[in-house]
Amino acid sequence: MTEVKRWLTEVDVDHTMRLQLLLRSLFFWMMDTDELQRHLESEAQYYRQLADQYRDYAARKDRGEFGYSEQTQSIRVTIEAGVRLYTALADWADWAQTVPPAKPTPPPKP
Repeated sequence: MTEVKRWLTEVDVDHTMRLQLLLRSLFFWMMDTDELQRHLESEAQYYRQLADQYRDYAARKDRGEFGYSEQTQSIRVTIEAGVRLYTALADWADWAQTVPPAKPTPPPKP
């Protein structure tokens, strides 16, 4: 417990985010329209399902199924982050289906 408290209070937070979904989006221009549409629909569905699972946990927590300890309250805060993050990713995938993928710009003619 001492080491965890030290980590929480003395060690800087590593804010690096590594989301393969976003890395892949840099290369959407390489996919044909149907492939990209299927991919984005699948991603939206995946993240929507995760958000729904976290919402279910949150509702159960809010009904008191897990009690009201300080640990449980902290878990509730974490669950809410999951709800919001996964909802945002699902919304992004839905939005990405409405815009054309980036296309390489042809080089200017001499």
